[in-house]
Amino acid sequence: MQASVSTIVSEERDVASTSSDTASIETLLWDLDGTLYPIENGYEDHVRENIFKFMHQKLGVPQDQCKAIWRPLFAKTNQSLKGLRVGGYKFDTNEYWDFIRGGREEYLKPDPQVRECLKALPQKKWVFTNCNEKHARLALESLDLLDCFEGVLGADFMGENAKPDAAAFHKVLQQIGAEASGTAMFEDSLRNLRQAKSLGMTTVLIQSKTMLEETGYTLESAKGVSDPAVDVTISKPHMSDLKRHVPQLWPHQKH
Repeated sequence: MQASVSTIVSEERDVASTSSDTASIETLLWDLDGTLYPIENGYEDHVRENIFKFMHQKLGVPQDQCKAIWRPLFAKTNQSLKGLRVGGYKFDTNEYWDFIRGGREEYLKPDPQVRECLKALPQKKWVFTNCNEKHARLALESLDLLDCFEGVLGADFMGENAKPDAAAFHKVLQQIGAEASGTAMFEDSLRNLRQAKSLGMTTVLIQSKTMLEETGYTLESAKGVSDPAVDVTISKPHMSDLKRHVPQLWPHQKH
């Protein structure tokens, strides 16, 4: 599956050839799930099954109805917590996160090449995720990446907002003192990258099945598809891909 998904965007464009290259990049915002680790490793499916179990065990939703109820709520809000709130469900937020994000150790393993890449990037780096901060940090610890970032801006910080809400992006930029024009966003979600691009950020898509879920494409129909909100597409956040396609991330090195 993973090898096939890597073909969904047929052309990788160097950011130097796009209109986004109008300012030096000083800040990097990184999504967590599906970006800093491959979404095909099974953890996302595990978390999603835990959401359905939470709905059944804690909220009293009939087991055979959980997925059908969850899907439109998630499509509307892009975050399961927010979606369930919109759906009128009441529950303890901390209990929810502990329930759905458990078991990460089985799925999240360090990738030395991702760590090498992050450590080599000279910009300030932040994780910007719809997960809450506690479990994002635990995931980063499992990935051996926690010390690569200035901090985590997640569900607790965003409150009623979540990616791709414009308010969430503005709140994060204000918190870290960054300008959109000097920021690059790394994401596996086209919905989130479209918002980032509308604000003036440089956008890097990490290829995964998330694009297929968001667009409704099949693997076959997605071949040859590109999106104007995406400056660069890469398969993994490794040095070789980034130095080739986003060379100005290392502004003082000759390429």
